[in-house]
Amino acid sequence: MGFFRQWKHALESNVEQLERGERINIDPLLLDQYPDAVYVLDCDLKLVDSNEKLSLLFNGEEERFVHPASWLPVTESERVQTFHQRSLQGETVHYELQARNAHGRSIHLSITNTPLYTGRVITGLYGVVKDLTTQTELRERYNRLKVSRLLFERIPGLILIELDLETGAFYHSPQTGNLLGLTKRQLADMKREDFRKLIHEDDRGAFAAAIETLLHDHAQFEYETQLRAFNPKIKQYLELIVKVGVSKDRKAVTWAMFDVTNLVTAEEELTKERSKVRQLCEIVDSVIFERYFESKQFKFLTPGFSLIFGYTEDQFNAHPDYWQKVVVPDDIPKIKQAREVTLSGKPSTFSYRIFAKGNVKWIEENREPIFAEDGHVIGFRTLVKDITQLKEQQEEIWRLASLDPITNMPNRESITESVYHLTRKRDPFTLFSLSFNRIAEINHTFGYELGDEWRVATVNQLIRLLPKDALLGHLDADNVLIVLPRRMEDPEVLALGQKLGTLSTHRFRVDVYDLFARISIGVSRYPEDGAQASELIKHACIAMNRADKKIEAQLELYSSQMDIESLKRYELLRDMRGALQNKEFYLMYQPKVNAWTGQIVGAEALMRWTHPTWGSISPAEFIPLAEESSLHLDLTNWLIEEVCRYLMTLPKKVPISINVSAKYLYQEHFEHVLEDTLARYHIPASYLEVEISETSLLEDAQQITQVFGRLNDLGIPIAFDDFGKGYSSLAYLQAYSAQTIKIDRVFAHNVNQSRKAQGIIRSLLLIAEEFGMNVVVEGVEMMDDLLRLREFGCHVIQGYIFSRPLKEAEFEQALETGTLTPIEEYVEMIPSASRLIHAGITITRLRNQDVAVGTSPIVIMRRGFKTIAFYGAIRLPVDSDLSLVILLDEGMAPLPIQVTRLTELANGLYQYEASYEQTVELEKRLTALESEKPRGFTIQKAKDLIDQTD
Repeated sequence: MGFFRQWKHALESNVEQLERGERINIDPLLLDQYPDAVYVLDCDLKLVDSNEKLSLLFNGEEERFVHPASWLPVTESERVQTFHQRSLQGETVHYELQARNAHGRSIHLSITNTPLYTGRVITGLYGVVKDLTTQTELRERYNRLKVSRLLFERIPGLILIELDLETGAFYHSPQTGNLLGLTKRQLADMKREDFRKLIHEDDRGAFAAAIETLLHDHAQFEYETQLRAFNPKIKQYLELIVKVGVSKDRKAVTWAMFDVTNLVTAEEELTKERSKVRQLCEIVDSVIFERYFESKQFKFLTPGFSLIFGYTEDQFNAHPDYWQKVVVPDDIPKIKQAREVTLSGKPSTFSYRIFAKGNVKWIEENREPIFAEDGHVIGFRTLVKDITQLKEQQEEIWRLASLDPITNMPNRESITESVYHLTRKRDPFTLFSLSFNRIAEINHTFGYELGDEWRVATVNQLIRLLPKDALLGHLDADNVLIVLPRRMEDPEVLALGQKLGTLSTHRFRVDVYDLFARISIGVSRYPEDGAQASELIKHACIAMNRADKKIEAQLELYSSQMDIESLKRYELLRDMRGALQNKEFYLMYQPKVNAWTGQIVGAEALMRWTHPTWGSISPAEFIPLAEESSLHLDLTNWLIEEVCRYLMTLPKKVPISINVSAKYLYQEHFEHVLEDTLARYHIPASYLEVEISETSLLEDAQQITQVFGRLNDLGIPIAFDDFGKGYSSLAYLQAYSAQTIKIDRVFAHNVNQSRKAQGIIRSLLLIAEEFGMNVVVEGVEMMDDLLRLREFGCHVIQGYIFSRPLKEAEFEQALETGTLTPIEEYVEMIPSASRLIHAGITITRLRNQDVAVGTSPIVIMRRGFKTIAFYGAIRLPVDSDLSLVILLDEGMAPLPIQVTRLTELANGLYQYEASYEQTVELEKRLTALESEKPRGFTIQKAKDLIDQTD
């Protein structure tokens, strides 16, 4: 303040000068003695004087300082003016300013303004300016360094270690212990040698030498290297990047270490993955590239582009639209559509064709959009694959999948697809389903190789007979489908059918064999016979099966009308489940009798079904239908239950056998049903015999063996039914443990007159005796046959010669009697006539409703007063509400009849007598239709019902 006191005296000595407005003279030495910048302002805030330090601070423009508006923002300038006014009011004020000097350098000033008094009058102010710029910069720099270091030390995998070379003290950042696997105590006690020991021995020497050089070479201040340091906690070496720095006074060393172990591993993995991608792209003929819409440039990320496209990368980048010349013109719309998908921000996969070095290749692209930071699409990244070989393989697979491998014609799926496309066009067309009807027999007799040759030979011959516009396809076995893409009227259909029917007389040479076909043809037409492909094919096959059943009728047109057989089959299948619930099934028992004494030694339980419409139905009709579904299981369970119940009620018990399908025995735990039922009714197992048809045994020998073993374990005897009809009869005797064989009726019928049948029966009896098995002969009807069988030593007989199947009460009465007497059953046969009529029979009303069904062939053998007798192959009900008519010659009115008598013949045919209304005109018509019976003509088989004179 001594300075100011002297300065104040000088001002006071010049008061008069101030009052006169004259300039005050101040000794500059006084101002220059002060260490900071000083300035003096009068009451008008004009600069009176300043020292040199203010001039240096403002680069010689100290006058500018007292005009703050010239170098400060408006708010700051006004703020300075306020402080000046407060000082002139007698207040000492302190404030700071931040601004830029004339060179644009930021300066930080601390200013103190104090009023100047002359006496008691304020005559001006003086100010002291301290330059805090350097101090402020150092403080801010320190703070920045402090924050930077704090953030630096928090970087994962980064540590700092400082060593004071004078004291040997270590400083380490907080993450050091975690990274190097050291405890806090280990870090606190760490010496320079301890740190050195962490370094891998292969890196230790070079690193120590480099540090020593750094410490002694004053020209060096830092050193960087990569080394390995051991982490004792995880027991493995870390890959570290180390940067070493020495302070300027060379008293401290700092190590900055960054763990790059994961980065090294990641880089290695990335390198491997990139190599794999390149190798994969080379293996699968693919390439990855990017294209940007604005530049239209391609950026290729993997090699191999030219190998796929046949053009260089430069060609594509030099001419951005060059790709349009490479892509097959028909596929360019695919590329443009893919661009629109990409622009919408969605990935896409598509394929197209290109021209590559004179060849056409298939290319597949998997594109994904590339987005800019603002979210709009700027290009795409794509994986391009050469799928030419794949396409060729797909085409070959499709060709093989759509063709029959034997005949090389379209298979069922392919031909069905062709029919489907025709239905979509809605134009009329015609289908022929044709079967050669020999493949199963040929496969079994000659083997599958000859079966394949048969199929090829027949198809080749068939093709020669087909119209040019016909399409041929394989359905199954040796059945084919012929598609004519036009409607064929009946005459044209019949003409082509007749032409195809000549294949029945064609001699097919297969290997060294001459074979003949049995042609059957079915025809369906679109749209009247169906609207869907599968429906039309099914209907053509239905018609073909009808033709096959009619033997000589090679061609059949489909109509919605079923024939009588199909109608009956349909209704039986439909009503069977309800019949079991409604107790329409019942059992009859056919005795098994001692051939000499007539004593009843057992019986066979035979299921029967009384259908409300079709009358009595034999097992031969409904069992095959039941086996098409699971219903046969319910029927067999019912059969076991009923037989055991009946056995319990018999005062005098004999073993009763039941027919069981092999399919029933394949179900798991079937024996529990038998065991539980026998136990519930207290029936010994030996009284229930299981008959298994020898022809129904399947090929799984191991499972059949187990089935037989489980039955034997229960004590239930087993019999082979229908023995001798199958291919493997003798093999079954050796393989399976049955106790009885039942010789089929085909050998017993007329055995007295057949030396072959006699030889077979004698052989079977001998084999049974050797195997310790019982023998039952079925179907014995004639006394001569019984005598012959007695002669052979047959002990047990089952047949009409002793008894037809009996109802429960009748069988009980027979058991009470104990024996049966052999009596030939008289079957009144239709008297042999010299003339006959081939006709058909059909149904016109069923359950009081009109129906339209196809016909079944019959042969009329005799006529009497209001009575007609005929043979047929279908069982018709007697005295039922069915309305039956006989169809005579074309153009003649049908003949209504009422069946009054039915006789089932041994050959599977049926003999009928029926009543009809006689008129003179009708008799004349019938007489006119009669034809001479061919010499030697007999009704033995179904085909004998067909008129073969045409």
